[in-house]
Amino acid sequence: MAEFKYQKIVDEIIRAIESGIFSDKLGRNKLESVRRYARDKGVGVSTVTQAYYELERLGWIYSEPKRGYFIASRRTLNQPDYGSSIKRVHGELDLASAVQYSFNDPDILPLSCTAPSTVIDQELLLNRLHKQVLRHRPYKLLMQDPIEGIPELRHEICRHLLGSGQVFEKDKVLVTNGRQEGLLLALTAAKSIGKLVAVESPVSFYFQAILKQFNGDVIEVPMQSNYTYELSLLSKAHKEQGFDTYLVNPNFADPTGRVLSVEDKRALIEWAIEHDVTLIEYDRGELYFGGRRPVTIASLVTQTCPCRVISIGDFYDTISPAISLGYLLCSNTFVSCQFAKQTVAEEPSIALQYMVANLMSSGEYKTLLRKLRAQMNVNYQQARSLMLSVLDDSVYMSQPAGGPCIWLKLPEGYSSEKLWARVIKEKLSIAPGAMFSFTHEYDEYFRISFALPWNDKMKYGLVRLAELIQEFIEVEKES
Repeated sequence: MAEFKYQKIVDEIIRAIESGIFSDKLGRNKLESVRRYARDKGVGVSTVTQAYYELERLGWIYSEPKRGYFIASRRTLNQPDYGSSIKRVHGELDLASAVQYSFNDPDILPLSCTAPSTVIDQELLLNRLHKQVLRHRPYKLLMQDPIEGIPELRHEICRHLLGSGQVFEKDKVLVTNGRQEGLLLALTAAKSIGKLVAVESPVSFYFQAILKQFNGDVIEVPMQSNYTYELSLLSKAHKEQGFDTYLVNPNFADPTGRVLSVEDKRALIEWAIEHDVTLIEYDRGELYFGGRRPVTIASLVTQTCPCRVISIGDFYDTISPAISLGYLLCSNTFVSCQFAKQTVAEEPSIALQYMVANLMSSGEYKTLLRKLRAQMNVNYQQARSLMLSVLDDSVYMSQPAGGPCIWLKLPEGYSSEKLWARVIKEKLSIAPGAMFSFTHEYDEYFRISFALPWNDKMKYGLVRLAELIQEFIEVEKES
């Protein structure tokens, strides 16, 4: 038994060393003393001593008299640095995974990433709010937290939406653990997990991430400049394939930036009623640049309207990526969403809920949003100006009225995947168009984000990207 115990300790320490988690505050990679390790693990001193001797024999650690045991440096130097293995990622993973993994490299400017709340650093505000919520005793023992979310936050969400003319009752709001859980709950409530669903295309990568895991078949309905024609394509798809759920990103769609008009949203509601289809929308309406927030589809469903809509909102875009909190607005879907939440989700953090509720009730959330939108607009205008000073007319660039990204199109026959392979070598990352389709369409398109902290690195990166695009076009033209 003693031999088994010491070998178990040997294996455990080797795994810890390989993971890079053994280091003291001074970075000396020192192991705990034999006696302390034995006490913490509840084993004998002789067992730990034998394990340390074996690790030293194998070359994993070394001892210094009167100082203790340390990790052997030659072992740590041989461990691979997965965070910067860009070439290996590109060679072994599909395109979407390669782009996602590039986020982990701090040397790469992540123009492929959309995290608009990072435009303004909210750390001090969030730290202050966290201290304030402690008076609510968020960690006190309760037999059951409210499954719908705390009433204070649900009330504040309704009050905030009312400011843009959207009327919701508190009893139609469910608090979630962020937008990914929100989509999973919406699909569960609509009974669409594993079933055929339809989605507008280009497809938000946020939609794709969940649908690829839980839905075997997806119908892509291509966006049209004339929404009436788009609805006719939707009708054709429904007649030929049959589906019960349609996913849409009506306000500042990812990646195109499109915003559906109120008339188009109402037309979609009428279409959904006629075809008995549940609508799931992801709303980014808070990221507008102009004077008025575009409304959600859910807000246009009147009390007598039978249309089923689940609207997904979150605070990832507006407060901080560290705030894993969102909400569902349920039009004729509350009971099914509530049951889905009760059965497949955990209750959101009470402390986070009070933080956001306090932020909204104090009026600071509105102030935060004004600053965020203003800075994002400045970022967009400067990004567009910098790139247009280099790009010629052969490159199309969208002109969004909000949201975090620009959608660009290369000349006919040029591949954004090839462009990605070129720019990543210079520590720049874009999101190639093929990422926004289940069938890898839109290869001539790509997305970049301007919603990142604005600094000299960002400005240089955008200019350099434009230069690389022009060089790429010239090289491809000659080949």
